[in-house]
Amino acid sequence: MQSSRPVIMIVDDETKIRRLVARNLEDYGFDVVPAADGCKALEIFSGSPREARPDLIVLDVMMPGMDGFECAERIRRIADVPIIFLSARSERTSKMQAFDAGADDYVTKPFSVEELVARIRAVLRRSGGSRKSSVEELVNGPLRVNTASRRVWVGEREIHLADTEFRLFAALMKNPGTVIAHEHLLRMVWGTEAVGELQYLRVAFTRIRRKLQDAGLEGGVISAYSGVGYILRDLVEDPLQ
Repeated sequence: MQSSRPVIMIVDDETKIRRLVARNLEDYGFDVVPAADGCKALEIFSGSPREARPDLIVLDVMMPGMDGFECAERIRRIADVPIIFLSARSERTSKMQAFDAGADDYVTKPFSVEELVARIRAVLRRSGGSRKSSVEELVNGPLRVNTASRRVWVGEREIHLADTEFRLFAALMKNPGTVIAHEHLLRMVWGTEAVGELQYLRVAFTRIRRKLQDAGLEGGVISAYSGVGYILRDLVEDPLQ
């Protein structure tokens, strides 16, 4: 799967849609890995080394056996790859469920190939591209982030963050003790169209806090400043007691 072109996995149980999207993405300069269902997508990830995994997943929501939400949650346990959901469901609850599962974007069917390509490029641009990151390590007390491998540790214990969660957490790690504005975080991770969607941040930071606590980091490490933004406590200058 090594390629200079971005590699996109298409997961959809409808053969016609899967083939149509794959053919058009290849014409736009992407390499494509098709998967007929969520189980096949998980099989590909579990059987591939980190450096050989796709750069992004386009994942259908409504599939037999394992729906897209469950598939995304299980993939998040082993990979931080960006995910764009495809769905005929346009209601807000479905979109929030998708973002709670770790989605980076949500495209409603029917859609144009041009729209999907634009969204893929935007997500890849915001995530930095999994094969283009430069080595950088951020340290804040027991917290450590490697921005090249996109890995996070609490002490010696590694925690796994979804791509959206990682980008938000890394932004705070670069500026411990500083409030980062809602607008900046939303624009950086979801793009200008998401400015004002504060629930996206609430969902993501709830998941991040839970993972930090599960790794043994207690206390209010990440705080929300109502109407302003979020702050990560500086654990060097102000260590938790």
